[in-house]
Amino acid sequence: MISKDIAHYLKNRHDVKPIEDTCGLIQELYHSDNMSVAYVTIKNAALSHKHLKMEEVYYIQSGNGILYLGQDKAKVLPGDVITIPKGVYHHLENVAFKPLELLVITHPRYDLSDVILEPLF
Repeated sequence: MISKDIAHYLKNRHDVKPIEDTCGLIQELYHSDNMSVAYVTIKNAALSHKHLKMEEVYYIQSGNGILYLGQDKAKVLPGDVITIPKGVYHHLENVAFKPLELLVITHPRYDLSDVILEPLF
């Protein structure tokens, strides 16, 4: 049995309702004033976007895809850690038959108003 003191610090991802976002289905697992941690599931491709305030770190859990970072792209696999600097357009594209799943850490805390979509020409 889990004590009341420690239960406040535990959360199971499967108990968090996902929301649709520019990156796919997002389950926010933790947040403070300084950071957020979310589990993200991408079935096809995320929308290309950038942030002016937030930095991000991606940890690929399962699946594989293509990372687009500015004008560059690279294949990503489980176990890869990706740092996303401020001010750079980026997105992931799933290239497998199963979803691409990753942990996303933002610093400071995730702020929807800091999501700037790349213009489509």
